Amino acid sequence: MTLPMAEDRRKALSEARLAELAPVLDTLLEQSDDAIFCKTLRNVIVSWSRGAERMYGYTASEMVGQPVTRLLPPERAGEAADISRRIAHGEWVDHLETVRLTKDGRRLNVLLTVSPARDALGRICGAVVVARDITERIRAEEAMRRLEAEAQGRTVVLEAASRVALDILSSQTGVDALRHIADSARRLSGARYAALGVARPDGRGLAEFVTVGLTAQEEAAIGPRPMGRGVLGHLLDCREPLRIDSLAAHPASAGFPPNHPPMDSFLGVPIRRGDTVLGSLYLTDKEGGGAFTEADAAAVQALGAYAAVAIHNLQMLSRQRALTRGLITAQEEERRAVAYDLHDGLTQYVMAAHAHLEAFRRAQEAGKAERAARELDQGLRYLKESVVESRRLVNGLRPLALDDLGLAGALEQLLHEEKARAGWQDADLIHNIAGRRFDSALEAAAYRVAQEALTNARKHAATDRVRVLLLAGQEEPGRFPQLTLEVQDWGCGFVPREKAGETERVGLHGMAERVSLMGGTYRLQSAPGMGTTIRAVFPALPPLPDTEENGEQR
Repeated sequence: MTLPMAEDRRKALSEARLAELAPVLDTLLEQSDDAIFCKTLRNVIVSWSRGAERMYGYTASEMVGQPVTRLLPPERAGEAADISRRIAHGEWVDHLETVRLTKDGRRLNVLLTVSPARDALGRICGAVVVARDITERIRAEEAMRRLEAEAQGRTVVLEAASRVALDILSSQTGVDALRHIADSARRLSGARYAALGVARPDGRGLAEFVTVGLTAQEEAAIGPRPMGRGVLGHLLDCREPLRIDSLAAHPASAGFPPNHPPMDSFLGVPIRRGDTVLGSLYLTDKEGGGAFTEADAAAVQALGAYAAVAIHNLQMLSRQRALTRGLITAQEEERRAVAYDLHDGLTQYVMAAHAHLEAFRRAQEAGKAERAARELDQGLRYLKESVVESRRLVNGLRPLALDDLGLAGALEQLLHEEKARAGWQDADLIHNIAGRRFDSALEAAAYRVAQEALTNARKHAATDRVRVLLLAGQEEPGRFPQLTLEVQDWGCGFVPREKAGETERVGLHGMAERVSLMGGTYRLQSAPGMGTTIRAVFPALPPLPDTEENGEQR
């Protein structure tokens, strides 16, 4: 009679262990675009990543504690139990193509990888599920198959499109890859001219524009690249291909600049990644005259799915390179500042102390007691200044206030210092974590985000009032409570989307990266004349146990 109870207790302990590990997994994998979640062997979800929120439309609060069958269409209801049986026997489920449902009822083609999760004793207590949305790939493959069936004579062109999908994107980056995609679209559709435009991060206009079919002389005569007005800009708002028999007759047409060759028929294909506008493919002047066909649109649309991958990777690479450059520059500036501080501050104090102590020794040897005492006092005073200066330098590298005062105390000290530097009339800190400590990495991340936000307010906001909120939420079963940091000013504000593409703004990007790496969520709100609010929500990770040699916990 006790065996079933013991087994239930073991399962409960294993599931509790899985719930404890889930936030750690979220922290490590939060950057992934894939949907990642943990579930028990009873198919109850205990962790739900941001990628899962984006893919399925459900928030973590809506899915944690819910059965995984909520995502399964009726005809696949038995899959969950079958996968759990395989996981319970230690098997992996690798690259399973299946179908899942989103919150709004859409069907997604997904590629599943499910691996066993084990507790501290090595027993299987659940599973980690990684789901990748392959809907666009399936659609692209279907479009390619339709094209092959309708146009057997285009074998060479289809091979070029296949090379873009399989080879070119893996070996080329930047403008060369975009131009190759545009050229493949031109040959695929039978167009005389082709172009690929990369949208600005805010979706307003074009950040990059490459052409195929124009000679170097023609491009030079046309002048600057288009900014995304007229039909080109109109296409950025479209979700489906746009076919136009005569460009000049379209209501959105803005005409051509001087020296531009005449163009008549037009095919435009939006390039999107989910709901995000990445750019567009533009084809003009169908070979042999006439209009572009629906088959042309389907073929280029399939190519557009690969173009979306290329543009997304290019944008991520550009952002990472800019962040890396900015971080390296910041590190060099920090090293230079430390070097100056050492030379102009600490070194001077130490040298002065050394000189006075040498004078003390000589006076002591000469029997001049009064002068010896005076030199000793002066030397000790400079040594004391050296200690103060050393603490200031160390605090700049790792805030000692975090170790001494905790997060709330350190932020209170930081806010007091920034208020004095900026001359703010009001600078308030509101918190409910007095005396409470968190994981050291979390404390450092929250402190640096607040520090950057306050520095930005001092330098750019032109405000006389700031407020810092630091609030810990209530603990809920199966998940860590949340720690919310909010820094608000009532200054001049700005338009966030206008700054989104400015990769040199390491501070704004750095705050988002710090929060994301801790498994949190980051939000920036601002508008001209309305001030700015930075809000970061972290999992309130407790401090790790730290033991001394005697085994007692500190």
